[in-house]
Amino acid sequence: MLFHLSTNDYIGVIDEQGAEDREGGRRFASEQEFHELAKEWPMKRLVAIWNPLPGVQAVTRFTDRKTAIARIWRAIQPQTELDCTTARPRHETAQHQPVFREGSKAAQVLTLLCRPEGATLKEIRSQTGWQAHTVRGFISRNLSKQSRKVRSFEREGERVYRLKA
Repeated sequence: MLFHLSTNDYIGVIDEQGAEDREGGRRFASEQEFHELAKEWPMKRLVAIWNPLPGVQAVTRFTDRKTAIARIWRAIQPQTELDCTTARPRHETAQHQPVFREGSKAAQVLTLLCRPEGATLKEIRSQTGWQAHTVRGFISRNLSKQSRKVRSFEREGERVYRLKA
């Protein structure tokens, strides 16, 4: 597999036949070739190459050049299996929805909130043993921050929470 590093520091995959000749940038086919290519670069450039790769956690710096090159090489390997023509920047990848551990109090609250009738504050408190401010904080912090829409309304004088479909 042959890789192309564009002048914008994006790594793409080139066909085996080399059908597309890309102008600018450099080509490499192995980790050793990539190491030779990057040995004179400033470490900030390696960070700039790493951060837009899909599925990686952004960093501000690497501890050393050898680690940086090895991590970048490992990160681009799945790209060959996916038959991608260009590695996409991180912000274009799908958002990952965190899932709560089965049987945890968080999962119990989520189950209650998914019911069509929702759950009252009192029901959530009795199920989890949490205080009212903990329930409200959990809903605010853990559900709303996961882009889950929570509807809050009053029914028969009690506060009710329900996840929107």
